[in-house]
Amino acid sequence: MLGHPAVPVYLLDGCEPVIFDAGYSCLGQTYVKEIKKIIGNRQPAYCFLSHSHFDHCGSVSIFKSLFPLIKIGSSLRAKTIFKRPNAVALMKKLSTSAELLARECGINGLEPDGFNSFDVDITIKDNDIIKLSDGLTVKAIETPGHTRDCISFYIPEKKVLFCSESFGIQDNTGYIFTDFLIDYDLYLDSMNKMSALETDVICIGHNYVYTGKDAVIYKQNAIAGCKRFLKMAKAFLVEEHGDIVTVVNRIKKIEYDGKTGFVQPEPAYLLNLEARIKVVKKMLGKHKQ
Repeated sequence: MLGHPAVPVYLLDGCEPVIFDAGYSCLGQTYVKEIKKIIGNRQPAYCFLSHSHFDHCGSVSIFKSLFPLIKIGSSLRAKTIFKRPNAVALMKKLSTSAELLARECGINGLEPDGFNSFDVDITIKDNDIIKLSDGLTVKAIETPGHTRDCISFYIPEKKVLFCSESFGIQDNTGYIFTDFLIDYDLYLDSMNKMSALETDVICIGHNYVYTGKDAVIYKQNAIAGCKRFLKMAKAFLVEEHGDIVTVVNRIKKIEYDGKTGFVQPEPAYLLNLEARIKVVKKMLGKHKQ
């Protein structure tokens, strides 16, 4: 786990070192320095991207410039998104707000690199297996729900799971954010799919890594938290007669306001929270039909 824990990248060392996700653009130089401390003059073979959000692909262009042999892998859907001018513009905007927040929180080693577009070299789909060496492979698992393009990565020989936001995100108070931006049922199905995997280590997208018994407990807590959030959001929507703005403000007070430390940039949080509430409102509408 390299860089700042709030926005890390993960490195799997070996004959062909692999980076999982690419964090913030303003932390790109920090990631590179820490990667080089471990692998020396060798080059990472791959950088596998979990999905197309700015805080998981921010440093790809930096990696490609400083590690010219690296191959960037993502889903086909994500590859398409990375080519959209409006998506790139939004990633640039959110990267700027993230840099300001990081500076305010006193994070060291920031470089104003800015987000730059990049090319994806290889596309990955469900159940693809990438052989790194004898006895070491990466298995891709499609885990939609947070986004449609979400892919998690499992190292069966090490029982390690890299799941980004597909399995929730715990903050420093112990609260687990449930982050289904596209579909609740898909999100819960993805969590159940990953829960069935034998895991000694769970690497989530932000803040923490869980090992041993803590990994088992985290799986249970994340699924329970997902169901609690749905219940809360449904209740608030009924109480507020479907007013999304009011429900967003009520949940923001519970999830976000007053939290200390390095938190998700507010513009990104509000975009995501509104998307979650819209998903729940759509579910309520279907139940009325």
